[in-house]
Amino acid sequence: MTHAVSPVDRGPVLLIGAGHAHLHLIQQRQRLPAAEVMLVDPGGFWYSGMATGVLGHQYSPGEDRLDPRRLARRHGVEALRGRLSGLDVGRREALLDDGRRLPFSVLSLNLGSRTPCPAPHPQGPAVWPVKPIPCLVALRHRLTRELEAGRQPRIVVVGGGASGVEVACNLWAQARHHRGQVDIRLVTRGQRLLEGAPRGAVSWLAGYLARRGIRVSTSLEVRGHAAGGLMVASLDQPWGEDSYRHLEADHVVHAAGLAPPPVLDCLGLPTLAGRGLAVTETLQSPQAPWAFAAGDCAAMLHQRLPRLGVYGVRQAPVLRANIAAHLMGGPLQAYRPQPRALAILNLGQGQALAIRGRRWWGGRLAMLWKRWLDARFLAGYRRGGPPAP
Repeated sequence: MTHAVSPVDRGPVLLIGAGHAHLHLIQQRQRLPAAEVMLVDPGGFWYSGMATGVLGHQYSPGEDRLDPRRLARRHGVEALRGRLSGLDVGRREALLDDGRRLPFSVLSLNLGSRTPCPAPHPQGPAVWPVKPIPCLVALRHRLTRELEAGRQPRIVVVGGGASGVEVACNLWAQARHHRGQVDIRLVTRGQRLLEGAPRGAVSWLAGYLARRGIRVSTSLEVRGHAAGGLMVASLDQPWGEDSYRHLEADHVVHAAGLAPPPVLDCLGLPTLAGRGLAVTETLQSPQAPWAFAAGDCAAMLHQRLPRLGVYGVRQAPVLRANIAAHLMGGPLQAYRPQPRALAILNLGQGQALAIRGRRWWGGRLAMLWKRWLDARFLAGYRRGGPPAP
């Protein structure tokens, strides 16, 4: 697909959101043939790969955070603090929630994702989604106060995937850090943890959780928060009153799945329900070739990708090349996702579980590998030199 530059295309390249892909674009700004590149983001970049390590006191919050505005200034990108609220498609302007209107020639969205969860109950537990990541930082501070005061909080973690497992383990690590006690229950609607993972890895993980006293409840679906806890329904029983249970909790952490930001439904561009802005293999909107998207907020039309940061990182060079090609009227590249991605789960206190396809290994060596990968990623942006995609 090619695109000839017209007079309306002479505005800036506008980057909305400071996700993995846009950090790459900022560093590669000299390879974008545009007179002006502008970044709009409401705050700092939080690296999801280390977020649960912050919860478990392996890292300080500052170690997990980058200032995208500083990176932007270093590479000649204008950075504005703001939040997208809509688009004027006809005039090709981005609308911000403070009333500003920003014209652009090319728009790129890298807005990440959020964790949906039921509304809190007035007499119910404190409710914490795992995304946005500052919620986990707030949870760390709250539990620190409670543990140092000698309390023994009861915590339910909802979600049996990688995020739920990491959160549960690092809550336990946080309690150990403060020499306190905490009651942790991990709840999933699945029949087992880490659906799709090798059975050997799941069995190893089950033993790891049991040794730490983390209780696991499968085939339970959360129905809502209630006074003193939350209501769950057993998927193993016929529908009826007997299938409901009340789980006592002081805190509920929701880590069951991710959803695109609600603002995507306000842009006037095609979306895929529950997945994000629809994009073709060139990472463009099928309706507006001047609109690109990458990472968790993008939904490929013909392939469903897991919401893992590695895909946003791998999309970044294709996104940069295609924006440049769009501006110059050249041919665009197709993004081809890798068939398997490495996932390393931080299990707290120097332990991790690495999974790639049907291969897996757990223990301290896996955590050392994860630490090296995470440090390498962040150091590349802090030094100013680009990390390898």
